[in-house]
Amino acid sequence: MRQSRRSRFGDLIRAAGPSDRRRFLADLWTARGWETTVEGSVVVARRGDRTERLAVVSRSRLRPSPTVPAEATVVVALGDPERTRRAAPDDARVLSVDEFYDLVRYGLPAGRGDDLVADHFGVRLDDLPADDRGVGARGADEAGGAVVSPLSRRLSSLPVAPLVFVALLLAAVVVTAGPGGVPVLGEALGGHGSSTPTPAATTPEPTPTPEPRAVAPGVTTAGVENATRLAAAHRRAAANRSYRWTLGYRESIAGDETGREVEVVRVEAPHVYVSEVRRTGRLRAFPRPTASEDSYADGTTRYARRPAEPDGVAARVLDPDVRDGPGRQASRAARYLDWYLSTDETSVTRVESVTNETAESGTALYRVRGLGTDFPRSRDYRVEAVVEESGFVRSMRVAYETRDGLGVEVWFAYDAVGGTTVTRPAWLDRADGSTGGRTVVPTNASG
Repeated sequence: MRQSRRSRFGDLIRAAGPSDRRRFLADLWTARGWETTVEGSVVVARRGDRTERLAVVSRSRLRPSPTVPAEATVVVALGDPERTRRAAPDDARVLSVDEFYDLVRYGLPAGRGDDLVADHFGVRLDDLPADDRGVGARGADEAGGAVVSPLSRRLSSLPVAPLVFVALLLAAVVVTAGPGGVPVLGEALGGHGSSTPTPAATTPEPTPTPEPRAVAPGVTTAGVENATRLAAAHRRAAANRSYRWTLGYRESIAGDETGREVEVVRVEAPHVYVSEVRRTGRLRAFPRPTASEDSYADGTTRYARRPAEPDGVAARVLDPDVRDGPGRQASRAARYLDWYLSTDETSVTRVESVTNETAESGTALYRVRGLGTDFPRSRDYRVEAVVEESGFVRSMRVAYETRDGLGVEVWFAYDAVGGTTVTRPAWLDRADGSTGGRTVVPTNASG
């Protein structure tokens, strides 16, 4: 029997790790027109004067009721929705897996939800082959949480006589086990017993492997143990200093560049920054880590350069919740680190020679290298980053090829750390028609 797309979607969500689920939730709400950040166990989504806090809650075999974050306003229940609803805050909206599937498939423009699933989990729901070998999204719940293995089902369909023979054969193997615990086929079943004991081989003592040592939050000498923890440490470190942050994105086909974007962000304080984006050529992939527009924030208001607006500028007053946070740029960087450093394999080495002039004397730096990941959909995925002991990531470079042969490179680097200031950009002065710099205030200053 073919497993339904709805059932397979439930399997994919349940099999993902907590940080992967949060990233998927954040991207889903972003695709619906919200600004999102991952903050601890919840995704904070903002649009206009609305703020939602989203959480994914899994089933627990140890506790009768799931643990739901107290601040959550939207909860995706991977287990029994009724149990989750009883544990959730009174005003929270609880979505079952089926309702979550409907939101992904039908709450976005045609094909966009399928693209999100493919980007995060490496499989398109429309392209799923027949799969009748596993318990579906509802199967485990209906069976009381027990998953029946394919081998058990095949054995249970056999006649009694073959099963008795299999049992006798296994008993003969166990009873006639040879020296050292090595099974020998019993003579009663046509085998030949061993008449001469074989001495056990002498194995040299293995060299003990040193225990991994922590070198930064979420990073040990063995590799990246927790990319989410490293990203959170970077966000905290970036929120407490000024810097210039350069991000690059490049696409190529067969090695020939087809387009690139470079964004330079100058940050004086968490909510005081200016961002300028330059692009050349033609870019295919979307969304991209680089910003889509120039912007400026003065601590209370964020301005975006938008030629289609009447005065060329869109402005929004930052609400108190935003101003109390780590800042847009630190949160962006943390999100990218959580994405790109969640790799299949990582290694860590100490950086012996420091070429970054902004690295303080005596600061220990470590080079992280990673290979392979399910996100984004890619081949030959490689990532390299330089990390401080505090968790601040000095630089990162990612390269991979998409399934349709598009080469992608993403990189960022920090410099001028502790010595960056921000001035009001000229395009904002021109937009309001003055040279003195009148502040453009939105008619609705609630967002």
